[in-house]
Amino acid sequence: ARGGEAGGSKAMPKSDKKSREEPARRDAEHVEEKREKNSRRHDADPKRGSKRDEEKVEVKAEPVEEGASRRGGGKAAAEAKDEKIELAGVKRDRPLDDDIDVDDYDADRLDEVLPEEDPDEAVGLAVKVKAEAQRFCPYLDSISRHILDFDFEKVCSVSNSHLNVYACLVCGKYFQGRARGSPVYFHSLEHNHHVFMKLDTGRAYCIPDNYEVLDTSLADIKHNLNPLYNPEQVSAADIRVKYSRGIDGTEYIPGTVGLNNLKNTAYLNVIVQSLSCVGDLRHFFLIPANYVHCKSLLVQRFGELLRKIWNDGAFKGQVSPHELFQAISVESNRKYRSDAHSDPAEFLNWFLNSLHRGLGGTNKPGSSIIHKVFQGQVKVESKRAKIKRVDDKYMDEEEPWEVSRLPFLHLSVDLPSTPLYADAADKNIIPQVPLQSILSKFNGLNEVNQRGTLKRFRLQQLPRFLIITVKRFSMNTQFEMEKNPTIVSFPIKNLDLRDFVEMTDEQREDESIVSRYDLCANVCHEGLVTKAMGTNEAHDKGVTIKEGVFRAQCLNMAQDQWFLIDDLHIQEILPQVVSISEAYIQIYERSDISLDRRQRKGKLKAEGVKEEVKEEDMMQ
Repeated sequence: ARGGEAGGSKAMPKSDKKSREEPARRDAEHVEEKREKNSRRHDADPKRGSKRDEEKVEVKAEPVEEGASRRGGGKAAAEAKDEKIELAGVKRDRPLDDDIDVDDYDADRLDEVLPEEDPDEAVGLAVKVKAEAQRFCPYLDSISRHILDFDFEKVCSVSNSHLNVYACLVCGKYFQGRARGSPVYFHSLEHNHHVFMKLDTGRAYCIPDNYEVLDTSLADIKHNLNPLYNPEQVSAADIRVKYSRGIDGTEYIPGTVGLNNLKNTAYLNVIVQSLSCVGDLRHFFLIPANYVHCKSLLVQRFGELLRKIWNDGAFKGQVSPHELFQAISVESNRKYRSDAHSDPAEFLNWFLNSLHRGLGGTNKPGSSIIHKVFQGQVKVESKRAKIKRVDDKYMDEEEPWEVSRLPFLHLSVDLPSTPLYADAADKNIIPQVPLQSILSKFNGLNEVNQRGTLKRFRLQQLPRFLIITVKRFSMNTQFEMEKNPTIVSFPIKNLDLRDFVEMTDEQREDESIVSRYDLCANVCHEGLVTKAMGTNEAHDKGVTIKEGVFRAQCLNMAQDQWFLIDDLHIQEILPQVVSISEAYIQIYERSDISLDRRQRKGKLKAEGVKEEVKEEDMMQ
């Protein structure tokens, strides 16, 4: 029922009628003010005014039905309100259709003002007459691909907003909106730049004509904005050798590209480069459909970065982890910043657990890809270390061992203490220790005293990819960080952990149980740790001060070649150089995964030989 129809046959008091019609009168006056404002704007721009006159929708403010208050009015008022919204063509609390852009609505035009609503609040948004998409645009030759960079945070350079952002394909800057009066509109008129791409959809538009451009020549830009891969391309990433060339002519290998150092983010770069070598993790994040349901910004940004690292059609041979670093800074509550150095091992532990939570993982084994790839199990036997005096001698009091089984994402091993004195040649020697020796911590026999508690460790389940961290850094008595330079000698292939896994005699003889690992990534530290005191004095004396750097040594599995990656600098190295480096974090893959990759690579090579033979026969 509307207005006077709701009153029935009885006459209504004048005071009630006046109070009921007063809000409607104010709403009508507000609508007229809006119309006058738009008409003045259209008069100033005749072209715009003539077009808008065709789009005008008749506005009629109707009185409030009886019994309905200004902020509610019961069920009947709510139904009438929904009916008017539906008639006005306004979709509220609903997502826009795939073919409708947010800029297809004009916020300056008011189609409907509901009496129950605040008249200052625009409820109806006029739907524009949508321009037809065109396959030809005369401004496509003005696009400058060599300056386009989609690695940085996608915010408007004028309003600093991250909503509805477009990239100018001529100058590479980001602007918001594309309607009249928006930063995109003014930038187009002021600088004569006409081709823009929406960053969250990849659609290209010509401004100020405001029509969508459908041209296949923009496919490479869309691919650089959001690289996508099919399952066949993902599975062939580690067996097919690829070489690519950027627009500036620089050659690069997809998957082995440099990362920009955002002042002090070497700890982030080495971890990202190392995780990029983990096949299972890489295959998962290269397909966005695997984590499209995740709301974690950290997960989304890490996936975007990995897809850009493995992009074989990139415009340049390096990638900036700017967006991932922003997500890390927010997620860690600014624990990890660009103005301070951080420990890569500590960051790796935090990063894996944060990804696990972001993917919806729980305490159950295998609840996320992180646990499926890296999680193992270790048996821990512990008891309290008590000491009593018997005949002036110390001995441990016997107590039963408490047994617990705990999951782990990485194994931490200790280094022996460095020698305090020089050798016979009056030179400090750097000791060497084999990896098998320091892994004896997990043989179930050696006891480790941790804060008054004796513990013994024994591996029970081995993960698909094993992470080993070497404790090189510790605090001295002066509360300064010191580094243990001991060299850990380790095998590049066939690291056997059978002696450290709890097995029966039958299982130990069973060769189907895989306990061997091959190295796929190694993070090493080179140089000193602490900065010398009195920097200015040392600089005046010409003394060079080194703080030490972290570098990643990664295996390109398709080429079976090792590379040393130091931010943007990449060089080939021999496997022998990897084995004598000061290893800090190591990632091993199980040997059966390596064997399967080699078999697939051999099969692909055999198919290539057959195709070459067929081509030669056809030529003959």
